[in-house]
Amino acid sequence: MITVTPLAAREWDAAAAILTGANPHEPLTGAEYRRQMQEQQDWGYGWAALVARAGAEVLGVAGYHQNPGSFHPRRYALDLAVAPGAQGRGVGAALWTALDASLRARGTESARLLAREDHPVAPGFLTRRGFRGDRRYFMSTLRVPDFDPAPYAALEARVRARGVRIRSLADLRAAGTPELTGRLHALMSDVRQDVPRAEPATPLSRAVFEDAVLGDPGLLPDAYLIAEVDGTWIGQTACFRSGASPDLLTGLTGVTRPWRGQGVATALKLAAIRAARAHGAPVIRTDNASDNAPMLAINDRLGFVRGPASVSYVIHFG
Repeated sequence: MITVTPLAAREWDAAAAILTGANPHEPLTGAEYRRQMQEQQDWGYGWAALVARAGAEVLGVAGYHQNPGSFHPRRYALDLAVAPGAQGRGVGAALWTALDASLRARGTESARLLAREDHPVAPGFLTRRGFRGDRRYFMSTLRVPDFDPAPYAALEARVRARGVRIRSLADLRAAGTPELTGRLHALMSDVRQDVPRAEPATPLSRAVFEDAVLGDPGLLPDAYLIAEVDGTWIGQTACFRSGASPDLLTGLTGVTRPWRGQGVATALKLAAIRAARAHGAPVIRTDNASDNAPMLAINDRLGFVRGPASVSYVIHFG
């Protein structure tokens, strides 16, 4: 018999392994998953993590949480994954039944779930339950050892000639940069405004920025890179590493409006690739909305290879 209950303290690792198996481009450990949910609680946002079991064996995991960067009090992001060997046994249906009841009890207006468009089960499973796909995202990967920076030397020289200097968070900390955290938060708040997303952007509080970005154990300070001109910060990118994978994951790459289209984002990406090589990372991963044409074009030119798209499915509760 399959039972669904809140995740127990001993089950974070099992739940994280199932989520990673369903979304290998977003690997995470049990400790990382637990930290993410603890942050939700600390920030006062709604969340839940549920597991489906047969006896003591964890067969699937589901949950909901609120997105601080696209916050709405009655909208949630969802996770739902079933271990490969347990698929086709009603585990997903049992998890969704519990999740649906919990969301309705909270007065939920709508909820979103990402699923690979090539998944053999997920698109049909979600559509039958009233979800509708409305946005697509690409996860793109770059093999770091295979990357040749030589073709980009002229571009980097042009960017430097315009006075652009790229500095890492590690460098900025070592230099004792005044108001460092506040300036980093202000830059991210600026460049994230125009990023295409499924839900409208909302301001990211400084507390959330400090916890979720600067406080992330996976953040690599020498791969959190800032583009600067005459003391003004004009762009950023950041790389993170999960304890579940040697690959690097790209966070937000963005440039302030006056400096877009002038090679700054590409220069930041090139610096990130060098940092990845220094860390011995085999792969850099990045994800972009399908309508984020400028960033997709940069990644394509650098040799990132797009994988199958993930679709954002939304369900509305009456």
